[in-house]
Amino acid sequence: MIISLAWAFNDSFSQTPDSNLASNIFNNQKLIVPKNVKNFLILIPNEAHEPPGLSKELRVINQPYVPQNVVANTGTTLVWFDTDIPHNHQVSVVDKSSNIVFDSGIIKFNTASKPLKLNEGSGTYIFYETTKNPKYPNFVLNGTITVTNQQQSPSDTNSTSANADTLVAYMVPAKELDKRAVEFKNKGFGIDSTYSFKSLRGGGSEAGGDTQEYLLVLASSGKDLNDVISALHKVTSTMPYT
Repeated sequence: MIISLAWAFNDSFSQTPDSNLASNIFNNQKLIVPKNVKNFLILIPNEAHEPPGLSKELRVINQPYVPQNVVANTGTTLVWFDTDIPHNHQVSVVDKSSNIVFDSGIIKFNTASKPLKLNEGSGTYIFYETTKNPKYPNFVLNGTITVTNQQQSPSDTNSTSANADTLVAYMVPAKELDKRAVEFKNKGFGIDSTYSFKSLRGGGSEAGGDTQEYLLVLASSGKDLNDVISALHKVTSTMPYT
């Protein structure tokens, strides 16, 4: 039942692409990974373990994974990075026959999953996990991966992502943006795109005392995947929700 609901869930989103990747992630809950990108890191945002529809919203963003739906070429490597303090996560990927094709293992806060290389051929897969929140035992975090062999046109990417081999989805409170932009630049990242949105939970310590958040798409070229993860770990360790 969980799996069939997730397939139907994926079909409900807008399929209109946006040249601003961060905007597309927020508004369409989806990202088409540019063909030149070899590695993409999916963010597990803070408060991802909280379900939608509560009388007092506890989530920060409108999706349990950022992005919730990914379209990527065969050969792309996906990694999940956990910023949901202090919660562990464990992501399973299944095909349309409900066969598990990948298990991330335990992803601790401020660490990354094992890498998943998309070498199974074209098709759509679900990634999901059951919540560890005992208050909401039926809440399932889910998303989709569509593996394709897309032909990327130059107009689909900007100059930053067009030259990148790794992209990262990340979130920072608005008041932290300038500081973190400098940090990321010093660690070898460019900022492909940004999108400002109001935190669903309206500020407090979990949002660094800020009601505005920025969704970032970071771009890197020529860095080893482990070095990218290490850089994210260092930045995350000093974020205000820690």
